[in-house]
Amino acid sequence: MASHRDIAARFAQEAGKPNAQLLRAQSGNVLVSPFNDRDLCSYGTHFVLARIMLDEHGDRSWWLLNGDTYSVSTSGHQRLVREECGKTVLPVLIVPFSCLREARIDRDTITPIDIQDESFETVTHYAHEWDSVPDHAQYSARLLPDGRYAWHTHRHWLGASLFRAAYTVRESGEYRTRTAYFLSAFDEQETRPHYFLCELPHGAAPTSVSEAFEALKPPEVIQAETDGLTCTRQGDVFAVPTTLTTRQVSRLAHKRQRGVHVLHLSHTATEVAVTDDGTTYARGILRHAPPGHGRQPEHKRQPMGDRKTWHQLVKNTVPLDARGDSRAWSRGGNVD
Repeated sequence: MASHRDIAARFAQEAGKPNAQLLRAQSGNVLVSPFNDRDLCSYGTHFVLARIMLDEHGDRSWWLLNGDTYSVSTSGHQRLVREECGKTVLPVLIVPFSCLREARIDRDTITPIDIQDESFETVTHYAHEWDSVPDHAQYSARLLPDGRYAWHTHRHWLGASLFRAAYTVRESGEYRTRTAYFLSAFDEQETRPHYFLCELPHGAAPTSVSEAFEALKPPEVIQAETDGLTCTRQGDVFAVPTTLTTRQVSRLAHKRQRGVHVLHLSHTATEVAVTDDGTTYARGILRHAPPGHGRQPEHKRQPMGDRKTWHQLVKNTVPLDARGDSRAWSRGGNVD
């Protein structure tokens, strides 16, 4: 019986070719989709591991791999697939399929623009008691002189990528197709890098990941950085320093509030003042405070300058959908 490695290796070499000679196991946890010869799956068609992408002539062009996490065993399948697809020398784009679904992106319309290298990290874990060591780690855990148990896990980080794709949107009761650029990356300023996929603003046509990040900056931020000022960012909120005094801010905005949400987003600031035209000023600390129950803050606190200077708050340039939600997603849904 063919091993998982055998199935993945044959798929990497043959998928997408005319009359592809694929290994179709009668039963197994890594399998070619029964509906097509282009998808390799883990435990069933609900979790596609990899899809071979074809060019306009129908030839093998590049790999689209699923960056979602599911289980320890599926993570092992994903590692095998990454290794075998990497041997083909075809470009490999890894992005969570859950985010593609949330964005209503048609996978077959994706065109890679820039793909950065993936990375790996070794993490050491500790436990004071043997019963606290996970079953999957007990074969490798070792007893330390201080009485603790230690074991290692390996963390795979997706490489940032820029691509163009078509997606479906519902407007006035009708479904329409639009095309845009998308950035798949991590917010590296967080204590634990936070994954996101976002649509770039209309008219943006970046050619690299770095240019895509720049496209997310609103004009106020670009001008401030040109002037040599340091802006603060938390998630999709930028804080641009001003020279306004508290008295001037009070004249512009007749009411100052503490700890309220800003810009209709899930972020608060220590002290906030909003003018009649909606311009928002704040000082102190930006905090992430998602409304509702069960959702924990996903961004660390961000002091704005010296905490005394008034800043103008502006949202990044990610477009909003018909409901007013940002067209940015994490593995858990929309992000803010």
